Amino acid sequence: MYVSGKNIEQLCLSLSSALSSLRIWLQNHGLNLSVNKSSVVLFSRMRCPPPISVYFDNRLIPVQSEAKFLGLILDAKLTGLSHMYYLTARCEKLLNILKCLAGVWWGAHPFSLKLIYNALIRSVLDYGTFFLEPCSVVGLHKLDVVQSKALRIVTGAMRSSPNNALQVECAEPPLKLRRQFLSDKYLFRALQFRNHPLYSKLQQLSDYVDSDPYWYHKYPPCLVISFRKYISLQAPTHRSAFLPLFCSSFESLIVSPNIHFDLNIPKNSSSSFSDFKFALESNDWLDWHHIYCDASKHSPGGNVGIGVYHHQYRINQKIKFPPETSVFTGECFGLFKSLEYVLLFKLSKTVIFSDSKSALQALAKFPFKSNTSFPLVIETRKLLEKCLSNGIQVVFAWIPSHSRIPGNEIADRLANDAVVSGDMFPYKNYSHDLVTLPKFYLRKSWNEDWNRSGQIKGKFYKNIQHDIPIKPWFFRTRLDKRATSSIIRMRLGHACVPAHLARLHIVDNDMCECGEEVGDINHILFSCQKYDRSFFISSLISLCIPFPTCIKCLLYNNDYDVYKCISLFLSKNDIKI
Repeated sequence: MYVSGKNIEQLCLSLSSALSSLRIWLQNHGLNLSVNKSSVVLFSRMRCPPPISVYFDNRLIPVQSEAKFLGLILDAKLTGLSHMYYLTARCEKLLNILKCLAGVWWGAHPFSLKLIYNALIRSVLDYGTFFLEPCSVVGLHKLDVVQSKALRIVTGAMRSSPNNALQVECAEPPLKLRRQFLSDKYLFRALQFRNHPLYSKLQQLSDYVDSDPYWYHKYPPCLVISFRKYISLQAPTHRSAFLPLFCSSFESLIVSPNIHFDLNIPKNSSSSFSDFKFALESNDWLDWHHIYCDASKHSPGGNVGIGVYHHQYRINQKIKFPPETSVFTGECFGLFKSLEYVLLFKLSKTVIFSDSKSALQALAKFPFKSNTSFPLVIETRKLLEKCLSNGIQVVFAWIPSHSRIPGNEIADRLANDAVVSGDMFPYKNYSHDLVTLPKFYLRKSWNEDWNRSGQIKGKFYKNIQHDIPIKPWFFRTRLDKRATSSIIRMRLGHACVPAHLARLHIVDNDMCECGEEVGDINHILFSCQKYDRSFFISSLISLCIPFPTCIKCLLYNNDYDVYKCISLFLSKNDIKI
């Protein structure tokens, strides 16, 4: 229960009055409210707030400086510090699990440790924190420290390793960017509903952030930034009052589409067209109407084109969808338009051919057993139910793409043309396509941050790893824990060698134990007389590595065979770096 306003005395009276009404309702239903377990919190930026007096059943409710609501600890100033301290203390205990599972040279593989970090620690750092931002910088820094500790345990990296390089090495974005990603992901899903209360609230908050002097030197809240991304999309979003499953009749949901997934037409075969004609004859479809539909997208940022072609009447249609749309949505819309065409011209017997197996599988899937219900698939089922109730026979068939079937080739050509010159109605986005945008925004922001920060910290690693990987390189290798940690340390440029230890003032000088050169990685791998490197050099030559070479060249392409040669050299000479 909450109330807002500027007169605190009046607010206390309003709350007490509301609690009196609540007490009557509770008594009528045989319930009661424990005053000792209740609390009142004044959320205000006032330095010296006046005393608060809120009563329930003539008993004063205790006033607290913070309250826990749905797992979030909200302090009176909304600085977020209380919640950040709580998260830090909780994560420190979870970090002990990682420490027990792995050391630098022993223990679980970084692949397993990264999964444990995602499940135990990152999930705690993720929950609800984007609601609190912007908040105390000190509190957010504590969460960043927890993340860096966890990633160092996962990788076995030295404490001096730069955090920005360590995050790229683990493909784990900074927490600030991840909070914005979670906010985008939440809002883009929530605003698919037409009557969602967040839309009007965020519109007011966005205007308030632009006009109020308090926000002049502060970053806007994460949800406001997400809302501005949402309204900046060039096309409107399809919004419904309820979930798509509840917007259609029961009859349309239980209808069973007649779909043929196997017409025995091999792809890229010289006999594809003759096999197609044989399929028409064997299924008695020669005198049926044939409709072909296809969708195309030329580039990730380009529009989606949809082509629909009626073979007997030589009628075609080209439709264009926004850049955010997926090809899957375009294929589903092609099926929808084909059924609209069947109903419009009352075609008694029709076969609809599509080269999208995923769209047909989504249509065939029983809606009540599906985890996701796409609006276009539900709308297609509605049209199919109308066709069946009007005595119209409709069959769907999958055919392989680019198999020289004339109708499919024409539909494909129409879809390619529609990318530029297609009909703009209906030009709108669907929520299941917008779900992919947050990840795009995240990687774009992270790349910009890495290109900027990599010129200041982690320059050595930046020369090896220019772009941010989708997954860490050690997810794809079979090297053991010791070898993987050694390679990671070399890639980060922070390894336990005399040259680096001297920079940290751990040893007095940077000379190698052999006394000939500076003890850096290149010297240990290629020059130091203490180690036997005959097998190592011959292995590199067999891999066609040009000489002379250096450690940067060996680590540049994430070549597993090169990493294996380095790890064998370190293992045979018992070198721990």
